[in-house]
Amino acid sequence: MESKPIKLSPKKNGRGEITSYTINIGSDEARQCGFVDSNGNIQQIEKFIDVENNQVVIKLSGVK
Repeated sequence: MESKPIKLSPKKNGRGEITSYTINIGSDEARQCGFVDSNGNIQQIEKFIDVENNQVVIKLSGVK
C-alpha cells in the first residue's frame, strides 16, 4: 500500500454554494487498482465511509 497526499476540490452550485468535493485518481493508479480494465472499461466501484477512523475507502464492487 502506498500513501500520497491529495487535495479536495470544492464543487459549487449555481448560487456559489459548495455542494460536494472531488478528488483525482490518476489513470495509472486506476488501472493498477483494477478500476479500469485492459480495454479501458471502467469497472463498478463502491466507497466505504468510516467516520470513526476519518477514512473513505474506494474498492472494486464485490471485493472484500
